[in-house]
Amino acid sequence: MSGHQCTENPPKLDPNSGSGHVEKLGGLDSYVSGSTHSKLAVVLVSHVFGYETPQLR
Repeated sequence: MSGHQCTENPPKLDPNSGSGHVEKLGGLDSYVSGSTHSKLAVVLVSHVFGYETPQLR
């Protein structure tokens, strides 16, 4: 679990970051990038700031 310190100084969102898009996967908002023909995937589970943190995109 994260403490209150995690939400007191959230990261600054950068509108220029990321190369993918947000879509629903399993009922959850998910950030998806890369080829639709890929046979492999990397799955990241985010922290308290969620998928909107630019460093996760």
